[in-house]
Amino acid sequence: MNKTLNSKYAIVRGVAGTYDKCVKPGARKQEIDVELAIEQHNAYCAILENMGLELMKIPADGRFPDCCFAEDPGIIFGQKAVISRMKTASRAGETTSIKKALSIHKKIFEIRAPGTIDGGDVLKAGNRVYIGLSKRTNLSAIRQVESFISKDGYEIIPVKIRNTLHLKTVCTHIGNNCMVIAPGHFDDGIFADYDIIRVPKNESYSANCLAINGKVIIPRGFPKTKALIENKGFKTIQAGMSEFEKGGGSLTCLSIVYN
Repeated sequence: MNKTLNSKYAIVRGVAGTYDKCVKPGARKQEIDVELAIEQHNAYCAILENMGLELMKIPADGRFPDCCFAEDPGIIFGQKAVISRMKTASRAGETTSIKKALSIHKKIFEIRAPGTIDGGDVLKAGNRVYIGLSKRTNLSAIRQVESFISKDGYEIIPVKIRNTLHLKTVCTHIGNNCMVIAPGHFDDGIFADYDIIRVPKNESYSANCLAINGKVIIPRGFPKTKALIENKGFKTIQAGMSEFEKGGGSLTCLSIVYN
C-alpha cells in the first residue's frame, strides 16, 4: 500500500468534433470550446509521454461525443481487463475500440446485464478496489467484477456516494498511502488506514489527480491543493482541464494507465 504508483502504458482517445454535445452532468450547462479541448488533450498526452508512458492513441469518433473519456469503458486489474456495460446509452458504443486496444495486453472480461459500471467509479489502492455505487454503477456490476478478480487477491469495497458523478470525481489515490479527497460525498472513514489530503471546498475539482511514476498531475488553477500535495513530498505537474471539467470529466477520465 505504501508505494509509488508506477506505470508503463496509457490508452488515450482523441477529442471528437462533436464533444460539445457530450453528456454534461448538473443543472448548469457551460459552452465547450472544442478547439481548446483538443489543445488541452494534446498537452495532456505530451505530459504522459514526458512522464515515461508509451501511449496507445485511439482516434476520436464523432458518433460518441464523450469518447475522449477513455477511462470509463475499460478497467484494468493486473493482467485482466473488465469491459464496462455503460448505463448512458449514447456511450455504449465506446467500448468496442477500448476492448480491442486492451485485448492486446490483457485477458478480457465483460459486464453483463443488469450490471452497469463506469471506470470512473473504480478506485484502486494496492489490492483494495473501492467501487462507487452511483447513478452509473450498480451492485450487480460490482459483484461481477468481484467474481472476475477476487481470486487474484483483490478486496472489493462498495462505496455509497452522493452529490457527485463518480467516486474518483471526489477521491483519488496518489501512492505512498495518500488519498486526496473532496469531503462530504461519502463516509471517508473507509480510508482510515490512509494519509488523507482533504482539499478545500472551493477546490473540490482538484480531488481528482493522476499519479504516475512518483509524480502527480493536478488540474491547473488550484494552488491550495497543489501545496497540500507537495507538502507530502510529491512533485506536481499542472494540466489545463477547463473544457473537460465542463463535460463532467477529470484527469483520470482521459486515460487508462497501466503496466
